[in-house]
Amino acid sequence: MSPAVGPAMSPVIVSFDEPDLAGAVERLPREAVDALPFGAIRLDAAGVVRFYSAAEARLSGSDARARLGIDFFTAVAPCMDTAEYRGRIERARRDGQVDIEFGWVGDFADAERFLRVRIQSTRDGDGGVWIFMLRED
Repeated sequence: MSPAVGPAMSPVIVSFDEPDLAGAVERLPREAVDALPFGAIRLDAAGVVRFYSAAEARLSGSDARARLGIDFFTAVAPCMDTAEYRGRIERARRDGQVDIEFGWVGDFADAERFLRVRIQSTRDGDGGVWIFMLRED
């Protein structure tokens, strides 16, 4: 990871392939997470959206839709309320720390777009998860 954002607000680069991506993102200021080249969404243990990056809103094409404080799987992305997506998260959570990666097809802006999805447990132990989505061109 590159140096932290300093007084001049120089950009911080965090790689999508960072082994501890959740930890790296949690150490960044909000503005830096909003500027990442991939989306970042934080859910609490109940699946309620607690953080939704500006990058995710822009890259997904969902822009100004309300997200914070609502259930991710029923109100934000019901297309992901499936065994293939939500089910993987729930199975990994039951097994302990969540650290999974898979491909997914579909997006708000482009239903045929391929996404690399990484999901990792939050580092504060509250049972929440981070969902990171990288759009491939």
